[in-house]
Amino acid sequence: MELFDGIREPNLDIRKRKLTFLFLLLILIFVSRLFYYQVIRHGYYSKLAFFNRIQRERVLAPRGLIKDRNGEKLVGNMPVYQIDILPLKINNKKERLKLACKLLGVDGEGLERDINEWLKKYPDGREMTVVQSADKKQISVLRENRFLFPFFKLVMKPRRFYPKGELAAHVLGYVGEVTEGEIEREKSLHRGDIIGRTGVELQYDRYLKGIDGARVVEVSADGNTLGEIDVDENSAEYGGIASPKVPIPGCDLILTIDSGLQGIVEESFDWERGAVVAMDPATGAVLAMMSRPVYDPNIFLRGISGVEWNKLNNDPSKPLFDRAIQALYPPGSVFKLITAYAALSDGLVSMGQRLKPCLGTYKFGNRYFGCWKENGHGALNMHDAIVQSCDIYFYQLGERLSVDQFARAGHDFGLGKRTGVDLPGEARGNIPGHRYFDKKYGKRKWTKGHLLNYSIGQGEVLVTPIQLCSMASVFANGGKMVHPHVVKEIVDANGKVVYKAYEKPSMIDGLDKRSLLAVRRAMIDVVEGEKGTGRAARVPGLVVAGKTGTAQNPHGKDHAIFVCFAPADRPRIVLAIVMENAGHGGSAAAPVAGRILARYFMSLASVEERE
Repeated sequence: MELFDGIREPNLDIRKRKLTFLFLLLILIFVSRLFYYQVIRHGYYSKLAFFNRIQRERVLAPRGLIKDRNGEKLVGNMPVYQIDILPLKINNKKERLKLACKLLGVDGEGLERDINEWLKKYPDGREMTVVQSADKKQISVLRENRFLFPFFKLVMKPRRFYPKGELAAHVLGYVGEVTEGEIEREKSLHRGDIIGRTGVELQYDRYLKGIDGARVVEVSADGNTLGEIDVDENSAEYGGIASPKVPIPGCDLILTIDSGLQGIVEESFDWERGAVVAMDPATGAVLAMMSRPVYDPNIFLRGISGVEWNKLNNDPSKPLFDRAIQALYPPGSVFKLITAYAALSDGLVSMGQRLKPCLGTYKFGNRYFGCWKENGHGALNMHDAIVQSCDIYFYQLGERLSVDQFARAGHDFGLGKRTGVDLPGEARGNIPGHRYFDKKYGKRKWTKGHLLNYSIGQGEVLVTPIQLCSMASVFANGGKMVHPHVVKEIVDANGKVVYKAYEKPSMIDGLDKRSLLAVRRAMIDVVEGEKGTGRAARVPGLVVAGKTGTAQNPHGKDHAIFVCFAPADRPRIVLAIVMENAGHGGSAAAPVAGRILARYFMSLASVEERE
């Protein structure tokens, strides 16, 4: 035993020395690595720590404001808090999620279903918006329980706001958040971006959109923003992540719309469906434009559900449809102005010439065409036929005119083609020529009977309210074609005018001014004459020129139409009014025009007195 004991002792010392050496080696390796990481690689790992703690967040630039011609704000922005959820951070915190939903007033079961669907669509667990515009209570709940509910995130965004609600809604339009499909198609778009959907919000979206900025924020380990931090210029050493960028607001739109007149128009139009366009005949500036029924664009800002959208979009009265520029109507007797001009300018009849007397009906071939006045008007000249809107007189003009004479005159006055107004979705209308009739009925298979309807603005003739307003402007300004527009100028964030509307109308080539002025004089008597059909548009102390129209509607009661301008000697405003299923233009639409003109010129007089 002693022999073996003597052998073990040296071996044991060797092992001890080996273990000691190994232990010292490990300590040396640890210290050296520690020195390497803490001293040599200090800068590198400091950067990593910085990147984990500091982030650069996109700051949405506010959209440009939209103001009326007098500088009154029609569309602005307001800061709101949006509540997003981080689905992958919920994990085993479902009880907390239920509590949070209860405190926030959110449907917990519905949210869980939405999260599940969201994760199927986006497995990366990207943020999902739960509340688009949080109230004070919801904001307070999340701020006070930030660590209890780490899966929720408050995001401040500029939100569009329409302070006047429904006023000029179809002109202004509305905005919406970009869809995933739009982001895929347009690489410059990002989640959360707001773009125009209709109206000038869409038409001038590229001007209204600003340039997004960035801010530097400190984030917690669970990804919540702790606050914004100040960063100096030396932050560039961290790869530029900490470089803040001030967002540049979008350009402001200055509209031609007079919000005072717009309000007068909307209050005066006491009917369910239709449109009104008011224009300056000297420049084409649209002073007011209304379509009814209307909607409040603010409903889209609070977030509209699929059910609500379908209800609005499928509403049979079509509140989203801009009747002023998109709806097509037969112009009815308003088109007699074009028929009269075509017959006069082509020398087929003179202004004082009488044709066969009106007895209430007119026989053409085997058909009888009636006049709106069943007992007839008797013998009339052209002037009186316009004033009293005699159908029989114009049927006879329809026999003398060719289809292409009708079409040429209609196109000269801007009918049957887009006016070019700076709003999306304008309809073209239809002022048919012989090719149209040949295609529809077959070559030489249509008859002069079609032109009798043409002569009084019925049949295939279709126009928009803005085209009627543009046409009336030609009579008002002595033969110039205006370019209707709703934006006067665009001003950038520095106050520089970057766009100004063209407001110099050009004289229509080949226009017969004598014929134009003759028809214009008759328009005055339509309103001011004893037998005029537009007498209901009279305004004391103001001479008004106009023309009534009653457009037959195969689907129900006739549409009432009226166009006018005032003062007749030096026009400042042109109106086109269409009232769907309201009956006669003289009894329904003309009184609306009278109310609008009376209040508008009273307001103008008040302003001029103050100045």
